[in-house]
Amino acid sequence: MSLATPPTSSVLKKSYYSADQSLSLGQLDVEKIEQIARDLDISASDKEHYVTGWMGQNSVVLVRNYQDKRGASNGLVMSRGQRYKLSVQAIKFRIPKFLLWMTLRRRPRTMSVVGYTRLGAQATGLQQFHTLADKSLKQQLENDWRELNDYLGMACWQMENNQPMWRSVQREISPQALWYLADSDLFSGKKLQKDGDFEGMWTKDRFLGRRTGEHAALLISWRDEENDDIASYLYERVTATQIRLSLRPRKEDKFYPLNPFDAEHLQQALSMFKQVEPELCHNKIRA
Repeated sequence: MSLATPPTSSVLKKSYYSADQSLSLGQLDVEKIEQIARDLDISASDKEHYVTGWMGQNSVVLVRNYQDKRGASNGLVMSRGQRYKLSVQAIKFRIPKFLLWMTLRRRPRTMSVVGYTRLGAQATGLQQFHTLADKSLKQQLENDWRELNDYLGMACWQMENNQPMWRSVQREISPQALWYLADSDLFSGKKLQKDGDFEGMWTKDRFLGRRTGEHAALLISWRDEENDDIASYLYERVTATQIRLSLRPRKEDKFYPLNPFDAEHLQQALSMFKQVEPELCHNKIRA
């Protein structure tokens, strides 16, 4: 069976960051990395916290004020599937006051760390980018960084413009619609496959599943070519006035709620919902 990828939609706008205007990894300094961390942070807290976004099926974790024995760090960690991680962080080292006095420093030293960590059976510790000897690997990481800059640019534009994609999803997919569509006759009289607490079928190169009841939900799955795995969007009725939209990047993963700045996923998820809605009900439901 040939499984389709999500539809291509209109080009999303960007602010501040883009692939064609990005610095190379070797040019990143502390100020630039800390600015990126501030731009993407949706929390006003100065305490240690993390925000996970999604660039395709690859997690992008915003690290804010992470504390360990070395000191405090801010930045991003992107995981390319289950193969490797690219880490771009600014670290302020923790140095006892008496050592600062002895070295005539007023403040602890802060430095940028750009690193690569291999995952899987041949996992490695963090290797700094400038020490990597493999030219093709360094080029791949540079390509990842350019792609990340496009992601950051779209995220910043959404946040600066009152989250239009997030508001579109909330407007176009109502809790009432999910409740109604989960009871569609499309699921009646057929042998349905199970996926956790969902049941459904493959239709038009996608798996369309449902969960009925108070927390009704729809599940749309497709084959992700990059990871050769099944990715899914989950549309859930949380309350009578609230829905939740989540991504499952791989079949064996859990579901991760999408953020208001995950612009491409929000756009794709809404487009896919609109494509399957006529199959479930000829009369479109709108709250």
